[in-house]
Order: sequence, then structure tokens, then C-alpha cells
Amino acid sequence: MATSIWLVSARPEILGLKDLLSPEGVECLSFSDLSQLPAPNQGPAVMVVEVSREGPSPRRILDDLKRRWPGSRVIFLAEEVNLEEAVASVKAGAYDFRLLHTDPEVLRRLILQALHDAAGPTGEERFLTRDPKLRALLEKLRSVARSKAPILITGESGTGKEVLARWIHETSDRARGPFLAINCAALPEALLESELFGYEKGAFSGALHRKKGKFELADGGTLLLDEISEMPLPLQAKLLRVLQEGEIDRLGGAYPIKVDVRILATTNRDLEAEVAAGRFRQDLYFRLNVIPVRLPPLRERPQDIPFLAQHFLREFARAYGKSIQGFAPEVMEAFQNYDFPGNVRELKNLVERAVLWCEGPQITLKDLLWSPGDPEKAPSPSSPLKPLRELEREAILEALRACGGNRTRAAELLGISVRTLRNKLRAYRAQGLL
Repeated sequence: MATSIWLVSARPEILGLKDLLSPEGVECLSFSDLSQLPAPNQGPAVMVVEVSREGPSPRRILDDLKRRWPGSRVIFLAEEVNLEEAVASVKAGAYDFRLLHTDPEVLRRLILQALHDAAGPTGEERFLTRDPKLRALLEKLRSVARSKAPILITGESGTGKEVLARWIHETSDRARGPFLAINCAALPEALLESELFGYEKGAFSGALHRKKGKFELADGGTLLLDEISEMPLPLQAKLLRVLQEGEIDRLGGAYPIKVDVRILATTNRDLEAEVAAGRFRQDLYFRLNVIPVRLPPLRERPQDIPFLAQHFLREFARAYGKSIQGFAPEVMEAFQNYDFPGNVRELKNLVERAVLWCEGPQITLKDLLWSPGDPEKAPSPSSPLKPLRELEREAILEALRACGGNRTRAAELLGISVRTLRNKLRAYRAQGLL
């Protein structure tokens, strides 16, 4: 990774950042728009990219930049910032999202911090763990990551299986190639087949043009098959052929197409039991299970609870513009006494909610909204945490009460759009929860 910064904007005030950064010994290259960026090679440490309503969405731009230069930190600048869009961009991997009229000195410090982070810890640090056993596992996976052998990652929902898959890709010699993921449980069989293998024009009604599937798009890189246990049996047979022959057939295609793709798969099910029940092909299981990896749940990684909580706090405090120094001691005690059935995902969502609700320098038990209808009454550290859906509903109702029923103000307080708030309330009424 070069220690350079790319400024992608035609605005003089943004290009003027060169003068502020050059005394730091940093090389700055400027491009008037995204079309001027060079072909993927060694990319910059940091990209500062202007986005607008007229151009591609920040998420689309981010996906393209991360595919071409996976190690670069991306900072978005825009004339107007939609809070939901900005938060979604940060969650998807953007380093930050700021207004174009942000003070240049603030931008200079932000860019230098991004530059520092880009040159900082890698490997295990990107996977975010302090658990000794898991760190030892990552060390063993380093050499395996460089091979083309399929890896089957198992573990409970929310443990970070996709994050580990991305780490494997970034550690491999395919890191400069694309990393694509598809959730096998999210699509019906016909749509999943076309998404994986693509189709020719006229292959079926509505196929107005040729479309490449995920296997072709991931050529030279890695394809993650998330929740592989949910793949229908007919598609399992087609996947087996890809693993055996290294080629795919588009729907309606006349000939096979060679692909060079490394397959990673995840599941939260016991695949041996699925094989025994006839729901998963045994030959495919053997092909995928060349390198088996079990990702332990968060309750088996107690050292990761405070470590990840602090990381998520920094992430969301920056995203929501909050100045929060840390957690009150009783919050960490409560976290350590809780088994987190939703694992890392549950902890992340809980910290995000607390950051939104927190008005002081520290997150307290009250900010976690564990006591329904009475934010002044905080539970003891041993009190059980509630399901995230219930916490979300309570946060929305508390925000509405605090704002006197004003939906616009409540949405601003919660960091969501009025439309999202309206849809949530409509769903609660339909469920009889209001």
C-alpha cells in the first residue's frame, strides 16, 4: 500500500488540501472525477472522494473502490449528507462521511488519522479479536489462506463468519482480486441460480441482455457462499461441478466458461446432520470441508467483549458525531455477565443503540434501555438483556415520548428517517404492539 492520498474532486477547496498535507511529507494526487482513476494497481492509503445526488450512490462507489483497492481508506465528502446514507456508508466500510464545507483543518486531521490507521495493525487486528485461541487459529490460517483450497466456516449466527472470510481473502494472494458474497438463504432457487451462474439474452422471459453471474464476476478472486446449507439440492449439484471442473454454465448458454475462483462457505447448521437428513449432498460437503474452521461464539471469547465494545463505541461515536469517552464500570460488568445469544452482531447493535441514546460522557445502564417505560430506573448488572427488536421498539417509543409525539424530532434523535420511523410504527400496530 503506497503512502499516498488521492483527492477525487474538481473543487478548488478540496484540491487545496494538498497544500495542507504536503508539509506532512504525504504524496497527494488529484483526479477531477472517478473516471480518471488509473487501472487497479497499487492503490493509495487514503481516498477522499466527492459524491453528489446526480452521480452514483456512495455505496455503489464504495463497493467499486473496495473491489479495486481493498486496502484503501475511503472518506466521502458531499454538499448535503443524508444521515442514514452516511451511517450506512460507514457500516459498509467507508472511513468517514463529511460535508464539503467542513473546516479544512478538521479534514486535514481526519485524513492524517486515516493515513495512520491504514499503516497500522493488520491481520488479526482487522478481524478484531483478543482471544488467544482465536488468534492462534488466525496464525494457522495464514498459510492456508494463500492456497486455493475451499474453506468451510461454521459457527452461530452473528459470530463474524463473513468478517473472517474477508480476512482470509485479504490475507491471500487473491487480495487484489474481487471479493463477492451471496446469501444462499435470501433468494429463491431460480433467482439464486441466475445470480450465481448468470444467463444469456433470451434464456427466459425477461432476460433482455446477457448477465454475468457471481462466479464470473469473482474470477481471479474469492466468492463467499453465505449460509451454504440453505442452497437447494439441484444447485448443489451445479456447485459441485464448479469445484471439480473449474467451469460454469450460464443459463441458456451454449458452452462452459472457465473460472478461477476461490470458494469460501459459511453455515450456522451442522452440515453432517444435514447430510444424514438428505438435505445436503455428501460429495459437496467433502469438497467444501477441505479446511474446516469453527468460529467460537462470543460467550467463549470473554476477552473480546470489552475489546469489541470499545471498538464499536469509537465507530458509532464518530458516525453519529457524539463525544463519548467510554462505558460506566457497571455496563462492562453487565456485558461480562451476559451470554450474548446474538454474539458479536448483538453486541454491535446494542452499542449502536446506546451511543444514539447517550447524552453524557459515558454510556450507562440507562442508555441501554433495559427497563421498559422508565428510563430513570436502571437494572442491576445481573439483569438480562432484552431481544434487540424489543430494545428497538422501546427506543422508538421513548424517543416519541421525549419529543412529545413529534415524529420528525424523534427520527432525528434516533438517527433514522421519518419514513423509517413511520414504517416501524405501522409494523408495531399490525403486530398489536402499540
